[in-house]
Amino acid sequence: MKEYSTILILYNPNAMRGRIDEFLPAIRKRLLTRYKEVDLMASPNELGVEDMANKNAGKYDIIIACGGDGTVHQTINGVMKSGFRPLVGILPYGTCNDVAFTLGIPNDLNKAIDCILRLNTTKYDLMYDGTDYITYALATGYLTDASYSAGKNIKKKLGRLAYVLAGIKSFFKIPALPMTIECDNERIHGKFTYFMLMNGYRVGGFKVNMNEKLDNGKVKLVLIKKSNGLVTLFRFIKLFLRGLKAFKSDNKYVIIKDIDKVKIENHSNTPFTLDGEKIGFLKKTIKVNSSIDLITK
Repeated sequence: MKEYSTILILYNPNAMRGRIDEFLPAIRKRLLTRYKEVDLMASPNELGVEDMANKNAGKYDIIIACGGDGTVHQTINGVMKSGFRPLVGILPYGTCNDVAFTLGIPNDLNKAIDCILRLNTTKYDLMYDGTDYITYALATGYLTDASYSAGKNIKKKLGRLAYVLAGIKSFFKIPALPMTIECDNERIHGKFTYFMLMNGYRVGGFKVNMNEKLDNGKVKLVLIKKSNGLVTLFRFIKLFLRGLKAFKSDNKYVIIKDIDKVKIENHSNTPFTLDGEKIGFLKKTIKVNSSIDLITK
């Protein structure tokens, strides 16, 4: 069994609404009760975590993402692109912390450190689009812009409330997005109010895919077709309150599939959110072809 003795903590200075520096000495002190070396590096800018993870993946046994889902995304991308495979852990101090929730890592500081001290691990499948690894979700359509339309300064001040306020602004704006989706030898063309690929239990703080396997080489594809506005609205309420299992398999307006590859044609060039960050594309092929070892509860 491999001996783990060195840890690098990569942190977003904005984590915990800009107060993360106050807690770092205590975090390091506790981790030194088990590990010989615990180093800390602050991201110099919003995209700096990926570069730091990439350059240091071969120097440490464990790399910890200290921040929110964006920090986790960058850490995993830096590690995966490095060619080295240290363990990756999370100290969840962002807004939603959906990946940490899936792994059973609590928001409480000491309990999250306990997970790193116990060092239980799990295999976790990643999606790949040819350039970047997608940790837990790619989505577009109804309410998905709340994750990036809520400004970083507002999120820093208000936390999850910033997402709620951004969502309220577009609550009754139900889109009709023309897309073509290819998967499982099937071509699906139409106007959709929602598209999502996800591997995990929760997205945007909502428990929509609980207790799914995280390492079976498949991810969930969810498509909601455009229909009557009020009926569509109730479908979303059902999705976010009861999850994917609330829909029958023969529902012609809600398509749910377990897939390992999908081709997307985005005919209206609508923005997507990738692990909570805004991206744009016209065509993209996504495969489930890699896994990573993550520290769990």
